[in-house]
Amino acid sequence: MRKWKPILILTVIVLSLWSLYPSYRFYTMSEEDRAKLSSEKRNDYIESIVKLGLDLQGGMHLVLEVDDSELSDDAKKDAMDRAIEILRNRIDQFGVAEPVIQNQGGKRIIIQLPGLQDAERAKSLIGQTALLEFRLVRENDDLARVLRDLDKNLGDVRIEGTVVDTTGAEDLPAGDDTGFEAPAEMSPAEKEASRDLFGDAGTDSATAPAAMSMDSVLPDIPGADDVDLPLETLAKDRPFSAYLLYFYEGGVVVDQRQVEKVSLLLETEQAKRAIPRQSTFLWGAKARPLEDGGEGRVLYLVEKKTTLTGRTLVDASTRADPENPSIMNVLFELNREGALIFARFTGENIGRQIAIVLDEKVRSAPVVQTKIPNGSGRITGIDSDQEASDLVIVLRAGALPYKVDFKEERTVGPTLGHDSITLGVRAAAVGFILVMLFMLVYYRLSGFLACGALVLNLIIVLAVLARLHAALTLPGIAGLILTIGIAIDANVLIFERIREELAKAKTVRAAIDSGYERAFTTILDANLTTLITAFVLWQFGTGPIKGFATTLSIGIIASMFTALLCTRLVYDFVTSKWVLRKLSI
Repeated sequence: MRKWKPILILTVIVLSLWSLYPSYRFYTMSEEDRAKLSSEKRNDYIESIVKLGLDLQGGMHLVLEVDDSELSDDAKKDAMDRAIEILRNRIDQFGVAEPVIQNQGGKRIIIQLPGLQDAERAKSLIGQTALLEFRLVRENDDLARVLRDLDKNLGDVRIEGTVVDTTGAEDLPAGDDTGFEAPAEMSPAEKEASRDLFGDAGTDSATAPAAMSMDSVLPDIPGADDVDLPLETLAKDRPFSAYLLYFYEGGVVVDQRQVEKVSLLLETEQAKRAIPRQSTFLWGAKARPLEDGGEGRVLYLVEKKTTLTGRTLVDASTRADPENPSIMNVLFELNREGALIFARFTGENIGRQIAIVLDEKVRSAPVVQTKIPNGSGRITGIDSDQEASDLVIVLRAGALPYKVDFKEERTVGPTLGHDSITLGVRAAAVGFILVMLFMLVYYRLSGFLACGALVLNLIIVLAVLARLHAALTLPGIAGLILTIGIAIDANVLIFERIREELAKAKTVRAAIDSGYERAFTTILDANLTTLITAFVLWQFGTGPIKGFATTLSIGIIASMFTALLCTRLVYDFVTSKWVLRKLSI
C-alpha cells in the first residue's frame, strides 16, 4: 500500500468537511439567529456556504432587450459586453449573492437575482442608463418669453385623451436663442432665502433659489394663489400656461395629473418652433407636494448643450446633509479633466442655476455662488437612504451604452423555493436509500464499503460547490441524484470483475488487484464520455443547464476518486493485515 494514498484521501476528507462546516452552521441556524448576525458576519457566511439558486430560495428572473439603434457600428461591437459588465458591477454592489447575468441571442440579457424580492427597486437599479449631465438653466425672463411664445403658437392645438391635434405648424416662426438677455444678479434677499443644495462636498459653496410666485415674472399666468383654477379648462389666450401653477427653483410647477398632457404639447411641431433651438424642457426627477394637496412636477428650461457628463466621475458616496442629518446627500468627485471643466463652468456662471441631470431628469437645480475648483459636489433632493445608496451604485458602475426594455419578469417566492428544496432533498434521499439497500443486500460487506464511498462522494461534491461559490439549483440536485447512480455504477463494475476473478479460484488479494485493473479502463471510458457531454452542456447551456453540468462534472470526478482510490485503500489495508480466505461480495 503506497503511503501517499492515505495522506491524499485524508486530506480530501478533512478539507471537504472544513469547507462544508459553515454551510452546516448557517442552514441549521434559526431565522432569529440569522437576523442577529452582523452584516460582516453574514457576508463571511455568504462567501463560504453552498448557495441556493433562484429556484430554491426564491428571487427574480428578468429578461432585458437592448436598443442599440442609436449607436454607431463601431460602438455596437462591444456594447453588449460593456452593458453586462456595468450591470454586474451594479448588482454586485447591490448585494445579491450569485447573480446570473448572461447574453442571449445578441439582443437580450438574462438576469437572475436569487433571494431578492424587491422587484421595483431591482428594476429601477438595473434599468437606469445613469447618464449624469450638468446643464445651464435658462433665466426666468427667458423662460417667461418661451412660455408666451408657446401660448401664441399652441392656440390651435387641441388634446383629445392622449392624442394631440396639430394644425398650422408650417406657418409659425421657429424659435432661436437671439434676444436672450444676460442673467440678472440675484438680490441679497433672494440669496438669503435660498437653501444650500450644491457645491464642494461639505461646504456652502452654492445654493438654490426659494420658490417664488410666477406673477412677479409672468403676470398673465396664474400665480400661486390661483391653484384652484380648473386645470381641465384651458383659457383661449393661454393654451399652454394655463396648465402651470407657479415658479419654483427656476422652473414651473405642473400638477401631476397634467404632466402627460404638457409633455404631449411640448412634442408638437408648434411647440418645437416656439422653443429656442439651443434649449430644451426637462422634467424634475421627483414629484413635490402642492400647497393645497396633491403633487406637482417641476418643468425646467435648460440648454441643450451638455457642459459636463458623468464619464469624468471617479467616485460617489453618501453623506448626511449638514443642515438636516436625517437626510442623505450623494457626494461625487470628478477626475482632473472634469475638475478643470467644472471649475471653468462654475466660474463663468456665478449667480446662474446649473441643472444636475440624471437620465434626462433634473435631480436639482442649484445656483452657483462661487467657483468650484476641486471638482467635487453633491446631489440633494433624495427621498430616502436606499435611494441615495442606489444612486451611488449606478454612478460608480457607469452609464449603460444604450436603453434597455424589460421583456420578461418572474418572481419566485420563498415558499415555492422551500417546497422545491423539500421535494428535491426527498427525491435525493429516497434514491440514496434505495441504492444503499440494493448494495447491502446484493454485495453484503463490500456493498457497505460502496455505501461509505457514496456518502464521501456527496460530501466532496457539496464541498467543491461551496469552494467554487457555485449556486445549488433544482437541476443541480438532479445532477447530484445522477451522480449517485454514476458512483454506484463504478463500484458495481469493480465488484463484478472481482467476482469473476474469484470464480477462477484466485486468492482474494489477487482477485481484488485484477478486478480493479480490468474495471479501470471501462470506468475511465464511461466517465470520460459523460464528462465531455457535461462540458458541452456547461459551455453552450444557460443558467439551469450550467448548474446541472457543473454538479454532474464534479460528481463524475468525485465518483472516480472514491471508487478507484478510497475503496481500493480499504481493501489493501484489510488484505495487508489479515490473510482472507473468503471475501464478502
